[in-house]
Amino acid sequence: MSNHINKSFDNDLQQVRHKVILMAEMVCKELSDSIQAFSSRDQDSASDTVAADTLINASERIIDDQIIKSIVLHQPVATDCRQLIAALRIAKDLERIGDYATNIANHSMTLDQLDITGEEQRVIDMGHAVITMLEEVIEAFTEQDAVKSELVRQQDEQIDELFTKIFRELLIINANNAKLSSSCTHLSFIARDMERIGDHLTDIAEEILFTVEGKFPEDDRIKADETAFVK
Repeated sequence: MSNHINKSFDNDLQQVRHKVILMAEMVCKELSDSIQAFSSRDQDSASDTVAADTLINASERIIDDQIIKSIVLHQPVATDCRQLIAALRIAKDLERIGDYATNIANHSMTLDQLDITGEEQRVIDMGHAVITMLEEVIEAFTEQDAVKSELVRQQDEQIDELFTKIFRELLIINANNAKLSSSCTHLSFIARDMERIGDHLTDIAEEILFTVEGKFPEDDRIKADETAFVK
């Protein structure tokens, strides 16, 4: 491959990385806004968050197109191709996180009209933990840092444990007070969306590890509780 082609590919790769970072930052804002709307029981803010997801979907399509064109044009070697494929997968994970943030906002709009269960603060705390995880994985991707990626990966167990505690407590509340059934259901869905966001963030961390080290982690992730819902 000539120096000219090498330089052209490097430029393409840097553009892809930049677009992925911008997309990740948009997703982080959408998630933060959705959790804030839930926390403040603000229907207008929740509605704005849902509308913002369109830009995230468009970003994924732009990144996909650029990656495919770069592969076809440059036919990169294995190491370079690995970076593009990882970026493609990360963009898909980010798009799914945006979808879950939209789900949270939608459930929040309904919860604004329902009674409080007492578990809301714990769900908010779980949301803040997920936002921190997202901010750290953006940093890991930006710096291509395997150590930071592994630290993000390890946080997924904490998210799973929080979800399990919330889900079990909501079951108890629902059993003791039928009037709170709808509130418990929507809170359970929000907590479940946050747990799934944690899974996607862990996938992103593993893609970064794959890019930097050339292989995925060999150990299976420990799931705190896989019985509450069927994936």
